[in-house]
Amino acid sequence: MNHYLATYIDLIQSFGFVFIVGFIIALLGKLFLDHSKDNFIDSVKVRVDE
Repeated sequence: MNHYLATYIDLIQSFGFVFIVGFIIALLGKLFLDHSKDNFIDSVKVRVDE
């Protein structure tokens, strides 16, 4: 195998690894952070007419 070809293959694998890890981190962050946003109660003003 040519040295330049091996370097090119390593470069492509590095880009793929960084992309996959970044995608997984973004996906997990979205799952956990969006879930915590929906887990609270908004304050509501209640008026009682007598």
